[in-house]
Amino acid sequence: MIVLFRARYQVTELRRTVLLVDNDDGFLRAVTTRLEHEGFRVLTATTGAQALGVYRDGNVDAIITDLNMPSGDGVTLAKSIRAVGDEPIVVVTGFEAVFQTELLDILGVEVLQKPFEFERLLEVLNSEIGIASRDL
Repeated sequence: MIVLFRARYQVTELRRTVLLVDNDDGFLRAVTTRLEHEGFRVLTATTGAQALGVYRDGNVDAIITDLNMPSGDGVTLAKSIRAVGDEPIVVVTGFEAVFQTELLDILGVEVLQKPFEFERLLEVLNSEIGIASRDL
């Protein structure tokens, strides 16, 4: 057996599911690969409308979403999810200032400015849903 990667984080509970939403395919692939490497199950969507469908169909522990997308922006998605659930929402964006007021009104939303360090995303997920601990 060949081991290509060794995770720096180990899952401490059942494998958690993250819904990753972004209209940039390269971003989706890169972040999905890294999250799966860290032991997450990742569901993806490229629009807010598609994300709501995936959210309703799946057992999602956290949502990571971009703000600026076609067919439903990240603020609308976060409000729609918050209306029916309390899962943590991480907004990753290059447009934080434009949406700052709207984001402040949504409980349980963490904002990461693009570009962000992947380790920071892991820290936020760990803090919000307690899924990973450093392998010391």
